[in-house]
Amino acid sequence: MIRVQRCNCCGIDRLVVLDFIMPQRRDFAIVKKLDEKSIDSLQKAFPVEAMDWIHPLFHYRQTPVRAIIWEIKYKGNTKPLDYIGRLIYEEIIALVSDIALFNHDAEFLLIPIPITKERRMERGYNQSEYLAKAILQSDSARGLIYAPQWLVKVKDTPRQSHSQSREERVKNLAGSFEADQRVEGKYVILIDDVVTTGSTLSEARKTLLEASARDVFGFTIAH
Repeated sequence: MIRVQRCNCCGIDRLVVLDFIMPQRRDFAIVKKLDEKSIDSLQKAFPVEAMDWIHPLFHYRQTPVRAIIWEIKYKGNTKPLDYIGRLIYEEIIALVSDIALFNHDAEFLLIPIPITKERRMERGYNQSEYLAKAILQSDSARGLIYAPQWLVKVKDTPRQSHSQSREERVKNLAGSFEADQRVEGKYVILIDDVVTTGSTLSEARKTLLEASARDVFGFTIAH
């Protein structure tokens, strides 16, 4: 929307000029209009091929979903997570409840996919941590143990691109994570904003299983 306010002194439509120089971000404008009803109407994601342990929420090709991911990932805009965190929590609890029926002593760790210290300094935050904390807001029973420090990324990897094959991504990510031995025997819920080929989540899962985690699952906003 372009708002016009004419200056009484010179007659110039000042806000027209300002809006032209500093237009509102398109993704921000899309996300700003989203409410619970419009989020619920988004198309649910297809399963990740051959990776039934990964649970994405929405299909990435939808414009509102891409806008949400962009705002969180590159602008640190956490407003969309208020409701999305609750939706993902409901998905997690359905899984946790099924496991707890057969394993009453099961412990569940919530771990966001980490970034390196260098990437954190560059960006200033980790969007997966924002998402994990939004999920925790719904965990009033405190059934999830938040343990971001138990998985670290020790090797900075090239940014993923659509031109890379899954084999190239897997090769780049090999050995990039380290897991704390305290994950032994525990179920781990990995959190990330988006899954494309699943290579990042798969490498993190591999690292956690090698550290004797009981099992590992991934939850994301989109695929």
